[in-house]
Amino acid sequence: MSRLLLAVLRLALAAVLIVAGVLKLRDPTAFATEIANYQLLPALAPYLAAALPATEVLVGMALLVFPSVWRRSAALAAAAQFAMFLLAVGSAYLRGINIECGCFGTGGGPITALTLLRNLLLMAAALAVLRWERTAPAGAPAT
Repeated sequence: MSRLLLAVLRLALAAVLIVAGVLKLRDPTAFATEIANYQLLPALAPYLAAALPATEVLVGMALLVFPSVWRRSAALAAAAQFAMFLLAVGSAYLRGINIECGCFGTGGGPITALTLLRNLLLMAAALAVLRWERTAPAGAPAT
């Protein structure tokens, strides 16, 4: 994979995660409601609403500015987040629950097949960064 394409994927993932996290941090109560609407362990919604946006911002920042070895770890964390989002969105979609996605805070729009596709593509991009991000050989400084 070309270094330019890898950099574009990494920057796009970082931007999506940081923007989504910051938008959710603006109104954690509304985000907790969005999470509870998925009807998957609604009792955990307040805790997820507190932790998830900060995690998204941290993972996004790691993809953006951390050394290569940490960017790979961040890509793995991003892939895990997108897999979790894909499962939650897919579950609601398949159960016919008509709810807002909550992907970018409030007002994000209803869950559709495009929401599933977007999450799948983001997860694939994170996995590509994980696969192709170089790590420094033992004893060499990371870039």
